[in-house]
Amino acid sequence: MILKALYDLAQREDLVPDPDFEIKPVSWIIRVGDSGQCLGIEPLKQAERIPEGSKKKPRMLGMPKLVPKQLPSRSGKHPPAEFFVDNPLYVLGKSIPAEKYKPLICKTRQDLFADRIKLCAEESGDKAVKDCALFLQKHACGELEVTISSEMKGNDLIVFSYQMEESFVHQRPIVVKYWRKINADSHRTKEGSICLITGEFCTPARKHKKLKNVPQKKVSDIALAPCNQSAFESYGWGKGLNAVISEKSSDFAMTALNRLLHPNPPDPHDPNQILSKQNIHLSSDTVVCYWTRNKSALSDSFGLSIEVDEEKVEAKPAQVAEMYKSLWKGIPYKLDKPDEFYSLVLSGDQGRATVRDWIESNTQHVVDSLAQYFADLRIERCCPAPKNGKHPESFSLPLLLESLADPKDRRKEGIPSVIGAQFYRASIDKKLLFPQPAFSRAILRYRAELGKENDEKKGWFVKNWNDARAAIIKAYLNRKHRKESKEKEVLEKMNPTCTDKGYLLGQLMSVLEKLQAEALGSVNASIVDRYFAGASASPKSVFGNLLRNARHHARKAKDESKNKGQIFNLERLIDQICSQFDVSLKKTEDPKAIYENGFPSYLSQEQQGMFVLGYHQMRKWLWMTRKERDIWNAEHSDASRAYLWGKKENNLETSTEEKGENQ
Repeated sequence: MILKALYDLAQREDLVPDPDFEIKPVSWIIRVGDSGQCLGIEPLKQAERIPEGSKKKPRMLGMPKLVPKQLPSRSGKHPPAEFFVDNPLYVLGKSIPAEKYKPLICKTRQDLFADRIKLCAEESGDKAVKDCALFLQKHACGELEVTISSEMKGNDLIVFSYQMEESFVHQRPIVVKYWRKINADSHRTKEGSICLITGEFCTPARKHKKLKNVPQKKVSDIALAPCNQSAFESYGWGKGLNAVISEKSSDFAMTALNRLLHPNPPDPHDPNQILSKQNIHLSSDTVVCYWTRNKSALSDSFGLSIEVDEEKVEAKPAQVAEMYKSLWKGIPYKLDKPDEFYSLVLSGDQGRATVRDWIESNTQHVVDSLAQYFADLRIERCCPAPKNGKHPESFSLPLLLESLADPKDRRKEGIPSVIGAQFYRASIDKKLLFPQPAFSRAILRYRAELGKENDEKKGWFVKNWNDARAAIIKAYLNRKHRKESKEKEVLEKMNPTCTDKGYLLGQLMSVLEKLQAEALGSVNASIVDRYFAGASASPKSVFGNLLRNARHHARKAKDESKNKGQIFNLERLIDQICSQFDVSLKKTEDPKAIYENGFPSYLSQEQQGMFVLGYHQMRKWLWMTRKERDIWNAEHSDASRAYLWGKKENNLETSTEEKGENQ
């Protein structure tokens, strides 16, 4: 089904308008004159297109041009030469770098290429082809010296042009006719094999076109389904015969997949124009390709919704921009014409492409799932807004996965491909739970990097990642609660009526941290730095000591702080939360005083997630402005009095906390 969907995409977009030619990046032109003279070698490169704002230095890449269709792959002792367009080893007999190939191999490869041009010259009789063949003969014999630029690379493609013509020699009508003839002779249909894609009799494709732009560490071009070992040859069916696909079908399917993988796919009808990008990189070795059966706005811009690219969405038509803005806010959107939706998740490793996931769905279901996905992720941010003064409407999928990586690895290299694929699938299918390993990692990384938020260089990034981790925890728990038919879900903002033990203890940790800050100011190691991990796992063994120290902090803060009313509010909030656990708070300075500790001995992993959310949301709540607090009080008038700071009681002119300040 994967190959059939790719085959249909190639037909819909007309990606193979001419089966005998294809678009390849051409880097150099050799201009040949009369009698095989070399008029010069000209570069044909352009700067790589990179995203706006990227610090990456653009590479110089070959310009996309139409060239004779090349072999899917070539290997062995004497790999064949291409027709009229090849690399420096075949065209000029030059090894780049010089030590890569021995002189004898260079001479052999050059002769293979020259023989193809010579044969074409003999059959076509074209003067330009004859002069190209003569140039190759003179160069091979040493009669003609050619100066090669130091910028030329071993995999650069070289073409020929006659004198000062703008077109290439392989584009001359008589050469095109010759190429079509020999290409047709080599692809005659052989009866007896049936293509799995079209169901027609065919010549089986022995090798499939290599895939480019699959993320991996070493090899640039890899195969989707290589059969290069005897272990893959079932019942004597060698190479591609164990899964018969015609050469045409293979060409169409692999061309479509390369188009999906390309960051800026060239238009086959106009190489100077580009098609829409239809892939998302989840990590250093995993990429997602997506498309629909029929052309639609979703297929052209689906990646922008997952990546939450507000700037590019604004440039889209108004209806498309409206749809994505609605989804980012968690509001469902009704499509006019639902269509079939396909998505393929690939990973590259050791020269092979691994299919991590294959998804067949409906565009309306995908849109509904995205709305639910972004609604699940919505959470108040503790991280300050970036320099442009505004946070994106939601978290991008690459940022969420990046937040799960261990900083010892490079951010995007530390994400397991399986987690990325499962997380992506859950984002476009609201019936699925988010992967449990992502939930565990989010808790672990939140704990580990919580104390690094004040770092001058990376503090902002840590805060942003912690917001993303809290969003992942909330999304996982809400999906699970929804599937288990639990009525209460975690809210976007701090919930004063939540009775979950983990959530309450997380709130308590945040309040104690705030009280310490009021008493001592900035310290080298706060109670969060020292006790957060232990408190979130085994609260009974930690909170007794923290509460005892809190009394010292409260007394010191009342003596030194100008904001005594806030200290009173914090103490009352501590009392309110502790009352949920039957904890006796003895107001004494006796260091040997023992609290009747009703805290749980341990918290389950889900409760630890709620602990993180309680801490995260309470921390934001404690730092609200007066205006924000007034709005919050109006929205939560039924909350416990301990949460309603600044609200008048019994219509008195002065609140309880204001009385405390005057004492």
